[in-house]
Amino acid sequence: MCTFVFLSVLAILAQGSAENVANKTAVEEGTKQAKALSIFNVVTFPNSACGATSGYNGTCYTAAECSSLGGTASGTCASSFGVCCVFSISCGSSSSSNNTYAIISSYSTSTDADPCTYTFCKTNSDVCKLRIDFDTMVLAAPYTVSTVANVDHGVRTGHCGYDSLTVTNPGGQSPPIICGYNTGQHMWIPASDSCNAINIDVDTGTTTTTRKWQIKVTQYECGNSMMPGQDCLQYHTAASGSIATFNWDTSSTTVSSGQVHLANQAYDICIRRTRSYCSVCYTPYISSSITGIASSYGVGASSTGPKQQAAIATLCTGITTQPAALGFGDYLEIANLQPATSAIASIAGTVNANSRICGAIFNTAASPQTAGATACSHAIPFKVGVHFDDEESFLAGPAGAASPNMNKAENDPAATDGAGYGYSGFWLSYWQNAC
Repeated sequence: MCTFVFLSVLAILAQGSAENVANKTAVEEGTKQAKALSIFNVVTFPNSACGATSGYNGTCYTAAECSSLGGTASGTCASSFGVCCVFSISCGSSSSSNNTYAIISSYSTSTDADPCTYTFCKTNSDVCKLRIDFDTMVLAAPYTVSTVANVDHGVRTGHCGYDSLTVTNPGGQSPPIICGYNTGQHMWIPASDSCNAINIDVDTGTTTTTRKWQIKVTQYECGNSMMPGQDCLQYHTAASGSIATFNWDTSSTTVSSGQVHLANQAYDICIRRTRSYCSVCYTPYISSSITGIASSYGVGASSTGPKQQAAIATLCTGITTQPAALGFGDYLEIANLQPATSAIASIAGTVNANSRICGAIFNTAASPQTAGATACSHAIPFKVGVHFDDEESFLAGPAGAASPNMNKAENDPAATDGAGYGYSGFWLSYWQNAC
């Protein structure tokens, strides 16, 4: 909270009356009495978030406070009584200021620090969580796959073997390791009394990727309504939008066969329920029914060997059997998931309601399905659990991964009937529905 004190002096003058005397030219000088009255105006404003003229988010401080805290003034706030103070730190530095940025527009393997570590400490003891926004985040991609994949390629696909980004959570479980393309993604983590660190480790021998990042860390005090109440790594507050796995290139309008999800991912994506809305529906952001054009959903192998079919419920065991025996190690968990055309199912799981979906076709209908379809859930809170193990099930492609082995291999290169690539992950649209 910032305070200004202004002193205004008002001079109140009393003019004595002048008395005129007939036939006299003398003028009696009136007496003047000056009184000074001091008026104090106290102006206070909170250190709240503000929009800087530079385009960044800042915090409202007095000009003197901004300078003493090491920030940069960029525009005004609080009716021009304050300045919008932007904070930015470099590799190896720390900050306890809200709305702090860590920016490298083009990483140099010869001059920039490796690893590059940023440390963020609480602004005050009331801070409960940090939101980490990856406004820009491009690192080297994980190990990927080609159409001529070998059986042993599955054990390393999706692993961050070149670059990696880790976030510490002292005293608790750390978020999963990420790499590749993550622009537009975010994470929520508990704010630690011991501070939290973001560590970016770069393979300086790999220079084919133009690495760059702009990370924003926002601090939230306990009880803030914009903060997730549950233990959610990601939290979406809009009534409609999209969700995607880490390393999904959301800048592309098509799905590449080189698109892979990251290995060893276990976290929840939560969606804040809008008032008077009772269900949420999901469908692939990129949908296709044409062989050779993949949809933006691929989380495992087909439920049957001869053709691509949806896989749900007990098929999604969470176990990848090597070498290339069964490809159901990855799945999504959405309570009460059911076809959009079904009657409202109970939380217990009636009317074809399932909690797990895997495979390369997004469809939760009970009978074998060869085409994608919207699926919905009435379970509250709205949540998508992501469960990816540490390997994929591959057969030598492209022939080996095709029929009759589609339940064993996740690397069907044909995107048969518009199915996704079983190792790609997901990019889903979501929308809430009124009660």
